[in-house]
Amino acid sequence: MRIEGSIRSNLIAAVASARRWRGRRVHKDTADHWRRLVEHGRLVDRQPYGEAVGDLVQELEIELTHTKVS
Repeated sequence: MRIEGSIRSNLIAAVASARRWRGRRVHKDTADHWRRLVEHGRLVDRQPYGEAVGDLVQELEIELTHTKVS
């Protein structure tokens, strides 16, 4: 997956987007992208010098539980 900008900024944008779409259907590709961001965020968060993004990963995971995929 290619990420433009920092993982933190991508996670912030994904959380905001997921909140806007909460309860409504989103395209499968969008939900898949958010899931890949979660996985990548977990990897970055475990690195000793990576960005601290665990809080945002958790927020996006919560939003994904409320996401309807079309």
